[in-house]
Amino acid sequence: MAKQDQEILNTKPLSIRSIYDAYAGMLLGYIFEVVKDHKIAEHYLVKTFCRIAEKFNETDWGETNISCQLRRFAKNELVDFYKLAEDYEIPAHNRSATLQNVYLNQMTDEQKLVFCNIYYGRITTAQLAAEIKKPEAEVKQLLKEAFAVIRRLHER
Repeated sequence: MAKQDQEILNTKPLSIRSIYDAYAGMLLGYIFEVVKDHKIAEHYLVKTFCRIAEKFNETDWGETNISCQLRRFAKNELVDFYKLAEDYEIPAHNRSATLQNVYLNQMTDEQKLVFCNIYYGRITTAQLAAEIKKPEAEVKQLLKEAFAVIRRLHER
């Protein structure tokens, strides 16, 4: 364990606050890379630190460095985010299942389906094409269109 990590943990009453002050920026960046939306990332950062506060005394902080522990907490909180992306189906009858993301909001239902399954769900275009019974070339075209939406909005 790094000396700085040990010093933070030695001041236990201030530990959660000290950890937040020292690592919240790093953790927010980590979460943002997953969710790609600042408001959603902030929401998961809050959820993560709430869980850390609940589990602080049960966690073996000496097991590994603090940043690894924090990423583990964040991954556990992001499970429902991954679930939303994984379960996204076309057509989107349940709008609450869509991710609140400015990029996704500009995509068609088919583009969202393809993008979420390939980017978040980590399945191949061939697997997705077989699942949704469309030619792989069409799936690749929809993915290309989804990235074009992202590029167009990012350039604004």
